[in-house]
Amino acid sequence: MIDPNNRPGGPNLILTAKSANKIQFFDAMTLAKTGEIDMPASTHEMIRSPDGGKIYASVYGGGIFGKNKDPDCRIAVIDLASKKLERTIDVGDNLAPHSVMMDGRGTLWSTAELGNAVLAIDPATDKVERIDVGGAPHWIAVSHLTAKLFASFKTTETVAVVDTASRRMTSKIAIPHGAEGIAVSPDGATLFACAHRKGLVHVIDAHSHELRRTLPIEGAPGEANQLRRVRVSPDGRYVCASSHVDNFAAVYDADTLKQIGGFATPKAPMGFGFAADGKHAYLCCHDAAITLEFELDNGRITRQFPTAAGCEFVISYS
Repeated sequence: MIDPNNRPGGPNLILTAKSANKIQFFDAMTLAKTGEIDMPASTHEMIRSPDGGKIYASVYGGGIFGKNKDPDCRIAVIDLASKKLERTIDVGDNLAPHSVMMDGRGTLWSTAELGNAVLAIDPATDKVERIDVGGAPHWIAVSHLTAKLFASFKTTETVAVVDTASRRMTSKIAIPHGAEGIAVSPDGATLFACAHRKGLVHVIDAHSHELRRTLPIEGAPGEANQLRRVRVSPDGRYVCASSHVDNFAAVYDADTLKQIGGFATPKAPMGFGFAADGKHAYLCCHDAAITLEFELDNGRITRQFPTAAGCEFVISYS
């Protein structure tokens, strides 16, 4: 079974340009723009459907975390074949959906940060179930192996654990220095959680919730509160972390957890995507409206291309 949260890449790229209220398409070989969708409001995160034919994208609204005075309530459904907005799913209240993921049963999950909840959505019927997690979650990650969803809160030192079958919160994991971006390895066994107030990535056992290791982000140790993102390559070989204020990205060997690369970036690096060749990855630099292509085994930047304003998240797809 292909984990839709960690799919192999392909010859096409789709990215969110949230400040311009757009989704854009690019050719991964030439980096030429091949299409564009005007979105109903600021659109942040994306995940592919299990069959690979659609993208679910969170329509977050006009603000930022903690200051979202114009929140939205929709998940956009995008058809990849036609490169068109097919419809939107209304999640109810203006909950500011942000991070989106799929579970092994085909349920679409989303954060609902203004509702202190995560949402379980049936894409076939648009039915929405709300699960209280006792705080404002900004990021989620799903482990198919353990049937768990993990939600980080940004401003608190915990990650909530939700059982995806029973759809209830079962526990919380303590995260020193606050929890920012999180990701699960493709095999489902390991949770990675970035710290908010230090240049650190915590490595956690997805079964037992025990802290295995804490990795310094060498080159970006800054203690300024900042958004940090982490993703694991679809083949499970590399871990990538970005530091938004420090303008820096790091690459780790997933087996040894040794940092094998690090590089300065244009302003405000955010989301990662992974190329089809397993050797390259992409990084959206939000404030610079530039997306980088870089080598995973050493962090060397190979190419870059301009986007519309506010590029946040990128997916490589077939």
